[in-house]
Amino acid sequence: MTEGTVPEKSRLAVQFYAGAKIALEQLSTEERINLVADVWDTQANDADFQKLMTNPRLEKASVFIGPVRSSHLETFAPWTKARRKILISPESPSADLTAQNPDFIQVNPSLLSHCEAITRYIRKSSRPDAVTLVCKQKEAARLVYFQDANTSIGGSTRFAELLVSDETNNFDKIDLKRYLRAGRTSVFVVPTWASQDFVMAFLRKLKEVKGSNRVEVYGMPQWRNFDAIDSEYLSSLNVHISSASWLDYSKQEVKDFQEKFYTSTGTIPDEDGFNGYDVTLFAGRMLAQYGLSFPERLDEATTTTLRGQLSFSPIFGNGAVDDGRNSPDYWENTFVHILKFDKFGYVPVE
Repeated sequence: MTEGTVPEKSRLAVQFYAGAKIALEQLSTEERINLVADVWDTQANDADFQKLMTNPRLEKASVFIGPVRSSHLETFAPWTKARRKILISPESPSADLTAQNPDFIQVNPSLLSHCEAITRYIRKSSRPDAVTLVCKQKEAARLVYFQDANTSIGGSTRFAELLVSDETNNFDKIDLKRYLRAGRTSVFVVPTWASQDFVMAFLRKLKEVKGSNRVEVYGMPQWRNFDAIDSEYLSSLNVHISSASWLDYSKQEVKDFQEKFYTSTGTIPDEDGFNGYDVTLFAGRMLAQYGLSFPERLDEATTTTLRGQLSFSPIFGNGAVDDGRNSPDYWENTFVHILKFDKFGYVPVE
């Protein structure tokens, strides 16, 4: 590592903090409030994080943003719950991290929210019998999210499912033609992100056999970072992905933040820098408007941020329903963008 550079494992934290600092400065002017913010290095070791939790200054805080690691959240959530502290998780999209904890706020949508958003979008223009879910056997549990979301929309027809062996490296011996619908758009959903090669093999085979049939392919957020898939496949197969965020760099607000970030740090912000700004500004504005009772008001409005929207829903586990009397297990931002690939990259469809 050269002098003055940031270790890669620390980049997220440094970017997030720089964005958060800009938000705190803005809040002091915009809302005329001064928030006392302590910044703690949670370290990468779970044992070190346990030691941090014994620091008496943590007891004095009312709102926590972070930590990022899911193992730290699993440890910290019960600690904050027992003390009635507000815990905002800015990164981890995991479900079932906590229960009966209405002061826990998850900013990053869960896999379930992504699957539901994709299903709702598909069903706007396609019947269920035109949709096929494709994945490896070890990923089969994910398909339930799509099937349940489809059922909730209405209709008794299930999506078709194509499960292939976990060792599958190509689709040469798999008949994709049987899933095509002549004269209609055939929709394929591939909820996988671990293997770029698997996704490329599927797209290559689908392009080979589709002929003049129109198809659409829906994938996961991680596909945006795949660098070995030719854009021709993404375009000709009408590839869509879900995403927790979308940055419109043509907007003046985004340009203004980039300028402030560069002036402050000498670097340009990445997604983590924007996230630090958005989450901190959201928390500060909610505190200014509602005080420490703001988790109770999360479902009243949708918040617009630089990265998109925050629209929170109460999450109930163990079959419980929102009857107006039950407290949620936690709150989750369930707003998910649907992006479509075009010649300029992925852009929002709605």
